[in-house]
Amino acid sequence: MQLCVSSDACTEDVALQNFFFSFPYLFVFVFPKFQVLILILKVMTAASPYRTAIINCSRQGMTPPMIVEKLGVPPMLVHRTINRYKRIGTLKDLPRSGRPISISTPPVIKAIRERIRRNPERSLRKMAPGFNMSPTTMRRIVKLKLNMIPYRIQKGAFLTEKNKQLRMKKARELLLGTHSGTHLTTVFTDEKIFTIEANKNGQNNRILARDYRTACQNGKILNKTSHPASVMVFGGICSNGKTPLIFVDPGAKVNQEYYREKILEAGVLPWAKSHFGNQFWTFQQDGAPAHRAKTTQQWCKDNFPAFISASEWPASSPDLNPLDYSVWGYLTQIVSTKNYANLNALKAALLKAWDDLDVNYLRAVVDDYPKRLRAVIQEKGGRIENHH
Repeated sequence: MQLCVSSDACTEDVALQNFFFSFPYLFVFVFPKFQVLILILKVMTAASPYRTAIINCSRQGMTPPMIVEKLGVPPMLVHRTINRYKRIGTLKDLPRSGRPISISTPPVIKAIRERIRRNPERSLRKMAPGFNMSPTTMRRIVKLKLNMIPYRIQKGAFLTEKNKQLRMKKARELLLGTHSGTHLTTVFTDEKIFTIEANKNGQNNRILARDYRTACQNGKILNKTSHPASVMVFGGICSNGKTPLIFVDPGAKVNQEYYREKILEAGVLPWAKSHFGNQFWTFQQDGAPAHRAKTTQQWCKDNFPAFISASEWPASSPDLNPLDYSVWGYLTQIVSTKNYANLNALKAALLKAWDDLDVNYLRAVVDDYPKRLRAVIQEKGGRIENHH
């Protein structure tokens, strides 16, 4: 029996239909039982490529046997096609129930990719209706088909090509030092300002409530002032410990003298002598003016076993300092979730959160430091804020 009238019709579905309609009872012997239902459903739902040809022949006055002989198709297929046409009056498929056909076709995926390329800031929720799909489907396509992730826009120091080249060069030099494990005995330091007001993200932080009034009562509205009371803190960590959390005096200007006398000499040095004893260790600081001053650099050279000088630490690189890329953010999540009545209450919360920092957490944060150096090198000195 001829199964196909042209090369275009010789598809898997056509052969399956012809075989099924010619030998329906043979299916249970040829295919395993668990496949029979799937095959039958496929045959019954797939549109026949002979449909138009059969109806055209019927319109020309040909009888079913004549159509069978001319097209070489099973008699059952001819009878079903003619009866279907008489019943619904169209050659088109009718809408079917059940799960709709996937809309994540290659042309749609390509169009979405192009739309994102033209405007990467466009909301997926707003873009979904233009493709006649739900926001959930749009997010699924972007994540699974395009391998894209939404990144939050952040502020950061501008990096020129010269900055990037220097970052990459210094990252290579610092990475060499980690091969012997010196980063595990490096004290990473930094300063941060905390205010008495809560620091919450309006997009990520929500209040669940039955109505607006209840939501407000439960903290929907955060009272803000133009200049909330604040305090600057200094801290340092290593893989197995942390310095005391040092509060900068209210109204004090952290110049080179204040930094050396009140922070390094009165805070860091006594702690380091107690913590490390005779063990070799390294001091790290960023390139703030008080830090890179010649007198400060000389003091560090005279009082610390080793330190990363201003010329060795990459400029504009908070993404390489464990306090910047992890610790301060962690403390903010714990402490800055509510408003405080005064600075003393804020300081008490900061001290408790700092004291509660677990040594296993500190080790994990410091262990990420060499990975970040490699990432900077891989990015040729570019940003790695979202590196994991």
